[in-house]
Amino acid sequence: MKGLTPVRTARLISSLFALMGMVFLFLERVLSAVLVMAADGVKLGLARYNNFTGRFASQNFAEDKKLLALLKEVQSIIPTAETALTVLMVVAIVLFVIAVLGLALPKQFAHVLVALKLLKWESDEVAAEEPGESLREILAKVGNIPLKKIAVPLGVVLAIVIAFFAVSSCHEKVKAASVADSIEEMQQKALLYMDAQKAYFARNKVVGNASALQMADSLSTSSFEYTISGGRFTAVSKVPFENCPAGTKWSVSASTKGFFEKELVLYRSAPKDSACARLTPDFKKLGR
Repeated sequence: MKGLTPVRTARLISSLFALMGMVFLFLERVLSAVLVMAADGVKLGLARYNNFTGRFASQNFAEDKKLLALLKEVQSIIPTAETALTVLMVVAIVLFVIAVLGLALPKQFAHVLVALKLLKWESDEVAAEEPGESLREILAKVGNIPLKKIAVPLGVVLAIVIAFFAVSSCHEKVKAASVADSIEEMQQKALLYMDAQKAYFARNKVVGNASALQMADSLSTSSFEYTISGGRFTAVSKVPFENCPAGTKWSVSASTKGFFEKELVLYRSAPKDSACARLTPDFKKLGR
């Protein structure tokens, strides 16, 4: 390009590498967000077709059959999309490394591009300075560059990579802590209901409703929707928890048995989905 020296040309190309790295990083972030939404949508959809009404609909209605097939197809694509996320991130990091090295060592970068036949000298004087240099000879010269000259740019790239993975790790830890707190909240609400039911039964020998127990018949939090109907306490998740879809139900039913001597019976019902059951392995022992 007229008016561009080899150093300026190398820096321009390095900037283009950095721009491409940003594009790949942006695509990785967009795909990651879309993947999360797709995974949640698949979980909700499959949970919908995992009960009696859902199975009936998928077996008897053409629209539901097509929707269920689509959900399964998307579910099969998700692992490939997760692999694509990793590929996009690796490509972005490589492009950033090349860009930083090119900006830090423009002269050497220009020689490497020429040796790779990606560029060629337009000046006869420049060409005469480096007659017939091979890529190996150029890389040997690069290897003789003082370490402190490339330490800073390499350190910046390394710091960016470490920061990215650190933020991702912290995000996962915060997410896991949020799930644990939400499950603990739900179990505490269930325990509160059982304790109130036990106290009411000890006084009256009957099962109490929400009004008798002096509890709200419905309550909504950021994670669960709670209801007390008759002698039944129900908690329904409003958001997915790891691989456990939103709309999952935990419940405690209160009833009495016996004729002359009545006893209070509390039946705890946990989800059948193994991913949800793992979140509350001791739910059926709660309050014993």
